[in-house]
Amino acid sequence: MIRPLTYDSFPTHDALTELLRSWANDRPHLMLLESLGPSLEGRDIWLATLTNTATGPARDKPAFFVEAGIHAAEWAGGFAALHLVHRLLAAYGTDERVTRLLDTRALYVVPRLNPDGAEHVMSEGRYIRSSMRAHPPRGEQPGLRLRDVDGDGRVLFMRLPDQDGPWKAHPAEPRLLVRREPDEVGGTYFRLFLEGEIEDYRGDVVPVADPVEGIDLGQNLPTDWAAADRIPDNAGPYAGSEPETRAVLEAVTGRPNITGFVTCHTFGGLHLRPPLNSGEQLPYADRRVYDTVGAKAAELTGYDVMSFQDLKYDPDVPFRGGQLGWYYDQLGIFAWITEFWSPQRAAGIESYHPSRWLLDHPVEDDLRLIEWSDKELEGRGFVDWYPFEHPQLGPVELGGWDMINYWYNPPLHRVEAEVAPHTDWIVFQALCSPRLDVRTVSATEEAPGVHRIRAVVRNSGWLPTYVTRQALRRGVAGTATASLELPPEARLLTGEATVRLGQLEGRSGALSTTTWWGHDPGTPDLAAAEWVVSAPAGTTVTVHARHPRAGAATVDVRLGA
Repeated sequence: MIRPLTYDSFPTHDALTELLRSWANDRPHLMLLESLGPSLEGRDIWLATLTNTATGPARDKPAFFVEAGIHAAEWAGGFAALHLVHRLLAAYGTDERVTRLLDTRALYVVPRLNPDGAEHVMSEGRYIRSSMRAHPPRGEQPGLRLRDVDGDGRVLFMRLPDQDGPWKAHPAEPRLLVRREPDEVGGTYFRLFLEGEIEDYRGDVVPVADPVEGIDLGQNLPTDWAAADRIPDNAGPYAGSEPETRAVLEAVTGRPNITGFVTCHTFGGLHLRPPLNSGEQLPYADRRVYDTVGAKAAELTGYDVMSFQDLKYDPDVPFRGGQLGWYYDQLGIFAWITEFWSPQRAAGIESYHPSRWLLDHPVEDDLRLIEWSDKELEGRGFVDWYPFEHPQLGPVELGGWDMINYWYNPPLHRVEAEVAPHTDWIVFQALCSPRLDVRTVSATEEAPGVHRIRAVVRNSGWLPTYVTRQALRRGVAGTATASLELPPEARLLTGEATVRLGQLEGRSGALSTTTWWGHDPGTPDLAAAEWVVSAPAGTTVTVHARHPRAGAATVDVRLGA
């Protein structure tokens, strides 16, 4: 038995470290734990490598990469990564798919890429987007800054009566503030602020200060900013400027066997894929794979599946960079963003556009959400307004939604059910990867001491060895090779010691047998290499097959046997 994963609290960095170390100690043949380096504030960024080392090292197997915790307040994504690790370790040897996965593939899992941000959100209660670095270096500006002013561990909202306020109480549910009508006067109205303190308050105007921590680590990845009007502040001073970003860049580029990627975020109940912008077209074959994998995601998780472009509330606003932009567009591997948890669906709201709903929606939806909070959460999600003497504004009321604990994250009693189906989806995707092996090796003696060796190499995986057409387009796919290793007493007579085999197709292009358009006839998953060697009978030679993405295989053959 390995230590169980519990869901009674979101783990601190120290608790996370202790848990990961215990798993690695309990299953040393299945899990290697290593630090990718320190974060900005010196915390280890942990990487778990999962594979059965008895069947070969991780670097010789096709791999899948899962990352979580790039955004500081999105803790549920980290639970999804931990659930995956725990399930693979606990089910190996009893679950056929899990066992096959770890015997033939590898998984790399970073359960918390941004440990600093998560630690600060947990301790301070305020929303922080990502990195803790102050950027741009402008110092603290005057205005409203998020703070837990009453010390209860939450940053809620503040409402303040004001005759010029844009909000009024809902007639049937006075806790809910709704829009004041355009021509309405003579009622009781409110201003609404996020909970915090006001730097340099002059008694009237309340500007909202930009956050000091202005970098989004997802935007700190390499991209073509020349295509944008300007480099946004949240991208940082330059690509890879942050230690967390550098850690993941080095980890991924140093592991060319990665064939797919999922990053775990909240919230929305969504699986997002490329393209990012209107006018961008995916190659047809890649689109077909995304459709197949997306259909499996919807089947397992019940989440909506859409492109990042379709997610945007304004489809004409361009988006540059980000994780999909680097992993798919530049590295040419299939990449997904999972946005866990939909409070709207928990409240019974089904038909809505994920981003447009956040801007505007029917008041009836607000009422259903408050009712859900009252019934399931006993009022902890939407907090009843209570009086507070604010240090700058004087008498106010605190209350409204606890955004971090019930919007950015599901309530703790829902977390396991929310993330468990996602593990099955990751297992499915990892088993879709290409897998190179040696199908047959034969040795024929053509003359005394002269042998012809023929090796047939196959891709037994679903995806092609190049993984995506985008990788071919960018020239980053690598190539399959077969090489012959000879002992000192043998000599190569014809052929190159290493033969380039090109790319081997998988089964993902086999769509229909009704016409010749729906599949590629022949054996596009196979390739052969031949050598003629001079060697005494009984000599053992070794054939190595390798593709940087599809893994490696080795077979020995005895000549003259």
